Amino acid sequence: MGLWRKIIDKLNQSEDFKELRLSSFKDLLSGGILVKNFATKQYKFLIFIGILFIVYIDNRYHCEKNIAEEVKLKKELKDIKFQSLIISSELTKLSRRTHILELIQARNINLKESLSPPIQIVVNLNEKTKKELEEQIKVQKKLEEKIKNDTINNDETIIE
Repeated sequence: MGLWRKIIDKLNQSEDFKELRLSSFKDLLSGGILVKNFATKQYKFLIFIGILFIVYIDNRYHCEKNIAEEVKLKKELKDIKFQSLIISSELTKLSRRTHILELIQARNINLKESLSPPIQIVVNLNEKTKKELEEQIKVQKKLEEKIKNDTINNDETIIE
């Protein structure tokens, strides 16, 4: 408490503060308070405070604009994701064996289904070529797993 008492005594002894304390609300509205000794000594500080207010307001508007754009982009991404799911399901539906057979019959195309199973062609490779193919298959699987994980992480972000 002693520290506060010292500060109050110091302010009461200051003539600039006494002059400012005697100001009325009318002085504040008319701008007369700006010509008092206290205000004229502190004009650089008051300009600095005004600049900080402007920077703060500008920063807030900028952040609100960025947040609105982020929300819009997330909604757009969600819509595109659903469109992709719809298209892939339609593609799956159209590529089914029964659907293809129905289309062939509906258009009177003279095609028939093969009765013999497909033949597997076996190629004898030397050891070096086999190892290279195995390495390429491993790299391909790693890349597919990475793409799958990235897609899952993006889906979780969108859902949140």
